[in-house]
Amino acid sequence: MDAVRLLAADGLQGRPRAEAFADARRLGLPMAPVNTPDDFVAEEQTRVRGYFQRTGFPHIGNAPFAPGPFNMSATPAVLRTAAPELGENVAGFSEAIDSRVAGGAGLKPAVTADRAPLAGTRVIDLGVGAVGPEVCWVLGELGAEVIKIESRANLDFLRSVTIEPDTPNRAWTFNDECRGQKSVCLDLRTARGRELALQLCATADVVVENNRGGVVAKWGLDYEDVRRVRPDVIYVASQGFGRGGPLGEAQAFGPLNSSFAGVNWLWNHSDAPYPAGVSLNHPDHIASKLAAVAVLAAMAHRRRSGEGQLIEMAQTEAAAYLLGEFYLQGPCTGHPPVQRGNAVEYAVPHGVYPCAGEDRWCAIAVVGDACWQRFIDRVGWSANPSWATVEGRLAARAEIDTRVAEWTRQRDPEEVAASLQAAGVSAMAVLSPDDSRADAHLAARGAIVTVQHPEIGAERHVGNPIRMSRTRLVTTNAAPLLGADTVDVLTRVLGLAPADVEQLVTDGVCC
Repeated sequence: MDAVRLLAADGLQGRPRAEAFADARRLGLPMAPVNTPDDFVAEEQTRVRGYFQRTGFPHIGNAPFAPGPFNMSATPAVLRTAAPELGENVAGFSEAIDSRVAGGAGLKPAVTADRAPLAGTRVIDLGVGAVGPEVCWVLGELGAEVIKIESRANLDFLRSVTIEPDTPNRAWTFNDECRGQKSVCLDLRTARGRELALQLCATADVVVENNRGGVVAKWGLDYEDVRRVRPDVIYVASQGFGRGGPLGEAQAFGPLNSSFAGVNWLWNHSDAPYPAGVSLNHPDHIASKLAAVAVLAAMAHRRRSGEGQLIEMAQTEAAAYLLGEFYLQGPCTGHPPVQRGNAVEYAVPHGVYPCAGEDRWCAIAVVGDACWQRFIDRVGWSANPSWATVEGRLAARAEIDTRVAEWTRQRDPEEVAASLQAAGVSAMAVLSPDDSRADAHLAARGAIVTVQHPEIGAERHVGNPIRMSRTRLVTTNAAPLLGADTVDVLTRVLGLAPADVEQLVTDGVCC
């Protein structure tokens, strides 16, 4: 009842934000304040973790700089120099390049890889939801064998996000996030289940977890536990608020992480009555890709040195990493960031405009005075001298946006985009999921792939957008049925007899 009262409107209205947040944590409720960027810098969790750096660089001084979000225990990222002044490195640049080319530095023979780059690599997925499994999906697309440890006793919550009750193999979000993995059922509440999981980790090059803080330690599967049985393991730990600090064991989900870092506050229009944000689970899908890059860097280091390491990353800090200028803005200019919707300070028009049809839109960006001239020529407007410069257009943004919308409303978004693109103006129809699936350009690039799921049949997924000229990549198979690979993995990898696995099922260890 305490939780119900807290979540009710009259339980939150009028209360100090910090007090409501503290009560939510006490009751175990997933909740976070909608911070501004400056609020995130000042948060105790941010300060205790020491995320922001004070560089002393020219033009930045001690303003909070958002560095890479991955904390690598053996090869920490180092912020060496400030951004260069325009042209400051021209002198000597060509001579340095000529020297490297003459010496053959960095040149490789033109060979075609006959196997995927991570073929022969094993990854253990202890994760749930998006971040951990998506790291593993990326590594799987590079050729790694990925083994997911899960059980009916403690389902990955995405397996429960289904239309039909009790159909863990028909959860479309899980089936997207966990493509290409093998599923091994081990109940980690049992001592034998934890023992077998640790044995699997001992065979792994990479272990990935993104559970609530403290969970894997209770299983005996934290970095130090795995390191004792596999000293060169690369271990990824990614929690919502990161390890340590007052929120180190707080429950978190993507929208909470975005709110805490200031993203959802920024993603709004200036005249909106309340914060909007988006339904996308940002930064989950960004954090996973950043973590995969860190894994590849750690693997390169291990290839040279034989040394593994821990990669720790807060998902709030992954969100902040892509917003660095907004944390610098207030301290450097005296003008804190504001909510701008689609508007920017360097272009008008710059937004998404309504078109003919129901809920049809086109995104348009007119950057630069020459582009503005091409734009008005295309739409048939007479030149207005006061709008000839970006300063004049910024001052008349509302009037220009209204006129643009009047023009676009009479046309299909595809017509608007094609016409403006032909004039050298950036424009694109806003596509729905159905539009994307039917898009000829995406189809020609193979951007959407079809895999066969053993229970559902044909499934369409977003493919890997990277195309490598000399390296073979893998289109991963469908996500696994729950426990489908338990017998294969435990017999092939750990050497158990099939009868031993049958007994584990009977004993409730593999369930």
